[in-house]
Amino acid sequence: MAGPSSNSTCKPGLIVPAITTSLPHALLYLFLLLYCFLGTAIIADIFMCAIERITSTTKKIKKKREELPLVEQGDKKAVQMRPEDEEYEYVKVWNPTVANLTLMGEGHESKLVGAYATTTRRKKKKRALGSSAPEILLSLIEIVGNDFKAGDLGPGTIVGSAAFNLFCISAICVVSVRSPMVKRIEQLSVFYITSVFSVFAYLWILIILVLFSPNVIEIWEAALTLFFFFLLVVVAYAFDVQLWKKRATKSTHGHQVEVAVDSGRKGMDDENGDNYQTSLTADLPVPDIATVARVYPSLSPEDHAKILAYRINQSMTPHDRMYYRIKAIRQMTSSWRESKTEQEVKKFLATTKTISPDGRMKPRIEWSARAYGVRKGDTKIALTIVRRGPVGYPITVSYHTVNGTAKKDQQFMDKKESIKFEMGQRFKVIDLQLIEDAHWKTDALFYVHLKIQDQEEDDRTKLGECNVARVRYVEDTNTASHHPSVEFAKPNYVVSENAGWVRVFIKLKNRPEKAERSYVFYDTEDVSAQADHDYMGVKNGRVTFEPEEVEKYVDIEIIDDKQDEKDETFLITVTRVDTQDVPITSKLRTTVTIISDDNALKNVTNVRKLMRNYLKDMKLERASWTEQIINASSVNGGDIHNATFCDAIKHGFAFPWKFIFAFVPPPEILGGWPCFFVSLALIGFVTAIIGDVASIFGCMMGIKDAVTAITLVALGTSLPDTFASKIAAEQASHPLIPDRTADNAVGNVTGSNSVNVFLGLGLPWLVASIYWASKGEQFKVEAGDLTYSVTLFTGLSLVCLFALIARRIIPFLGQGELGGPRTPKIITGLLFVLLWIIYIVLSIIRTESH
Repeated sequence: MAGPSSNSTCKPGLIVPAITTSLPHALLYLFLLLYCFLGTAIIADIFMCAIERITSTTKKIKKKREELPLVEQGDKKAVQMRPEDEEYEYVKVWNPTVANLTLMGEGHESKLVGAYATTTRRKKKKRALGSSAPEILLSLIEIVGNDFKAGDLGPGTIVGSAAFNLFCISAICVVSVRSPMVKRIEQLSVFYITSVFSVFAYLWILIILVLFSPNVIEIWEAALTLFFFFLLVVVAYAFDVQLWKKRATKSTHGHQVEVAVDSGRKGMDDENGDNYQTSLTADLPVPDIATVARVYPSLSPEDHAKILAYRINQSMTPHDRMYYRIKAIRQMTSSWRESKTEQEVKKFLATTKTISPDGRMKPRIEWSARAYGVRKGDTKIALTIVRRGPVGYPITVSYHTVNGTAKKDQQFMDKKESIKFEMGQRFKVIDLQLIEDAHWKTDALFYVHLKIQDQEEDDRTKLGECNVARVRYVEDTNTASHHPSVEFAKPNYVVSENAGWVRVFIKLKNRPEKAERSYVFYDTEDVSAQADHDYMGVKNGRVTFEPEEVEKYVDIEIIDDKQDEKDETFLITVTRVDTQDVPITSKLRTTVTIISDDNALKNVTNVRKLMRNYLKDMKLERASWTEQIINASSVNGGDIHNATFCDAIKHGFAFPWKFIFAFVPPPEILGGWPCFFVSLALIGFVTAIIGDVASIFGCMMGIKDAVTAITLVALGTSLPDTFASKIAAEQASHPLIPDRTADNAVGNVTGSNSVNVFLGLGLPWLVASIYWASKGEQFKVEAGDLTYSVTLFTGLSLVCLFALIARRIIPFLGQGELGGPRTPKIITGLLFVLLWIIYIVLSIIRTESH
């Protein structure tokens, strides 16, 4: 290996010219090479969004009607068709397995259950053209640009990338899982199939270059190499649908039903790309909308729609290999952002996650009682301000006294004051001064008004129903002849089903002059309403009366099932006061009537419409050129508020690429096909530049193409996969789809390696062999360095694969491919890195010795 020599010029590339050889120029080409790696990653992001759009295309098919038997008529059976309207279901056009291996991604069959989709069967057939496109195109472009002669850059990159992926990415994933957590490969049969094909792929190279036709690739050999790619697809598909099982064949019919729409839905087609989301929101059961509203009653219906859309999006967007790769690329280029809807939902979940009765109540601030009692001789009275529901924000309130039949400066002192509640603080006690020896008339009263003075923008706290306190004069009672008595303020209450809560008021009378705290106990009783179905039943509930409080309230939660029903009733009965049981009289029982909400179905429809809009906002791909340009021009895709200095630097560095590629047709246009072909062409263009720059840089530094390929180029093309695997390995769990397996982290490596050989070498070799055969010559491929590199990699890869299997079996190693006890996982990581170093060092020694 020699350094750059002066006064010489290397051979220009297909696109990039070569300038005079010098160290500064060599560093310039190195920078350009690294910058092109970044460009390839960015356009690959767009390319994979196009693939996601293509493979998510659905078609509407009519369901077969069921026939209902009526009566037996001899040997024939009379039948009747179901009277319902025609029903349709949406199925994906692409089989997940075929899409995964011929394009990219991870199949994900889901069925809508409850408030969000759940995975019924996960099919993880790993990446192919999507993330491997740079390596495959580099090999093809090198041969075409080199007058159809074999080169070292393309094959070296494929083998070098395979070595880096298997050894280094596996090492990073093993140590990235936090101990003692363990992640195991779930789709083990798929992993074994792709592993066998991966080993066979490299053995096949040795067979055709050494045994069949040494140093020559014939047409049939190249065609058979390419054929193995399609064979891999067929075998994976067969395992996917289990063709050997007749029952499975009958049930699948070659496709997977994603979700069915409600019967009678009209006017939805696949051209606008919205039918899939429409079907998701249309199938959402009404009770599940009610469940979200019940768990988060402090939020508006619009916020409920955001939560439901977030859940559906997280469940129906598989967190697969493609998702993590897109996320890694966008984080590298400061383009990853969560939509505004996702940010708001996460804030909702963080601040309103409690489901206790008080937590379900909307945030309110009010007086602790509706009426307070003043007795003869009192010089002051204490009133309590209480906050209900979530108290995650500070808030400032003010109060002031207002004349009633009692007047200021005659019975009480006028007072105005502001009070601040700190975050988490629920109670504040205030004192009002009374005129000493004032003359109070029977039931004379004055008022204390409460209002919110200052609160944070995100705080949804409002004034409660008891925002005006009544301070009433209470006659003294003779405790020798009277016991404390209690009664409901009204014999019945009427509440709308969508009100969330019903408030009933209880009066406590005949309290001693120096009364202390009193307790009133109550129960609820079903009539036509059912506890825990129409309302939250209460047994042995308690209301605490402070000495000054004479009329308080009880809140009962009403359950809204979002369905039109008849009016329903239940009872609330006072059972005892303090320790004294009380007889059941008419004043100790009140009736609550729940009336149906006429707008229930209308509200459900509005929530579904809002959900569709929020689902569009959370999609990975942009819907228009305008959105793409705005996203490319902004730090963090427009989320400037959460951007850091490092994000700004990364954005500025990547901006030229991001802005240029923003003019690629959006994936939403024509089903994603224009985006697919344009981005594929751009990947090929940038890859051609990479090939030119890598060769010129190696020439300037005196490095052979084979060495440049297995080091710099292989490393650069594998960086997005490295970050994607690390993110997937560190993702221990997800709120809706726990990612506790190793499939997304390392399960893809063997599949990609076999596809790279079959497609990345088979296609260029087939083109070149046909070209030379048309000229009556043979396509020559020197077996020396390539076969040595392949042999070395095959042997080391077997060591790596056996190590992964051992980690899965041996308890000391954690019985899982990733993670486990700290010491064994670190040793495993070091072993894998050592294997990569051995491969690189021995390959370089071999190359430089010839």
